[in-house]
Amino acid sequence: MNEHNLIERYVHEVGAHLPRRSRTDVQLELRSLLLDELAARGLEADNPADTGRVAELLKEYGHPEELAARYHTEQFLISPPAFPAFRLSYGIAAVVVTLVYLVGLGLRLNQGGLGLTELAGFLGSYVETMLLNFGLVAFVFYLLEGLGWIKPAKTGADWDPHKLPAVKDPDRINRTELLVGIFFMIAALLVFNFVPHWIGIVGWHDDGFGVMPMLSASFLAYVPWLSALWAGELGLKALLYRAGRWTRRLRALELALSLAGLFVLYTIVQNAVIVEIGIVDAIVKFALWIVLGIGVLEAALQLYRLLTGKANNPLGVPSTTENQ
Repeated sequence: MNEHNLIERYVHEVGAHLPRRSRTDVQLELRSLLLDELAARGLEADNPADTGRVAELLKEYGHPEELAARYHTEQFLISPPAFPAFRLSYGIAAVVVTLVYLVGLGLRLNQGGLGLTELAGFLGSYVETMLLNFGLVAFVFYLLEGLGWIKPAKTGADWDPHKLPAVKDPDRINRTELLVGIFFMIAALLVFNFVPHWIGIVGWHDDGFGVMPMLSASFLAYVPWLSALWAGELGLKALLYRAGRWTRRLRALELALSLAGLFVLYTIVQNAVIVEIGIVDAIVKFALWIVLGIGVLEAALQLYRLLTGKANNPLGVPSTTENQ
C-alpha cells in the first residue's frame, strides 16, 4: 500500500474504533464518500503531491475516534471505545471462575456426591461470584474512564492526518488488549493487597463451600515489591494507551520494568515459600522457573528492539515519534 495514501490510513483508523459487525459497512461507505470528495476536488489519494490537500479534507471530517463515536449516540456505563476490552476482561474472568467451580464440583462428586442443599449452596455461591466479578470488572472500567484514561487520545481541530499510523505498523498498539492488561493489573493490585485470602483452593471445607487460603506469610511479605512493579506496569500501559504507539522511551521503560520484574521473581522463587502446601509449592516454583526463562528471552528481545530500532521502524522510514 502507498504510504502516502492517507485515505486508507484514515479509513482503517476509523474502523479500528468501531464494532466488528458494523466496521466493514462503515469503512466501505466512508471510503466511497472520501474518494468522491477527492474526485470532485481533482485530487488522487496515491499522489504524493496531493497529500497536503488530502490531509485538509480529512481534517474536515474530524479525528478518526470522533468520527467513529458519531455512530454511537446512546449513553453507556462503559463507553464504546472501552466496551470490547470490558467484554474480553469479563469473559476471561468468567471462564476462570467457571473452571475453578467445576474443579471443586468434580472433587466433591468424587468424594461421594452432594445433596440438594449442598447443590443449592454451590449454585448460589457460583452466581454470587459471577455477579461479584461482573461488578468488579465494571467498577474498574468505570474508574478508568473516570480518571480519563479511556478517551480519544488526541481530538479536536488540531489533529494531524500525517500522523495517522500505517495500516501495518509494528509499533501500533491494540487498545483492547492494553485495556484488558490494565484491568488485570488493577485487579491484581486490589486482590493481593486487600483480599489475598481469596487466592486458594475452592471446594467444601469445614465451614462449607468456599476458598481455603494457600499463600504463605513469607510470600505475602513480597507483595509490596510486586505492587511497586505492577504500579510501574500500570503507568507504562497508561502512557502507552495515551501515546497510541510504542516509542523508544516507552520501550526503554518496558525493558527496565522487565529487568526489575525478573529480579523480584528470582528473589521470591529463591527465598520464599509461596504456597503452604509443599507439593503445590514445588509445582508453582517449577512453573515460575519456566516463566523466568521466558522472561529472560523476552527481555533480550526488548533490548534488541531498543538498540536496533528495527521493530520501531523496520522500513527505515523517518518517524516523528521515534526519539520521543
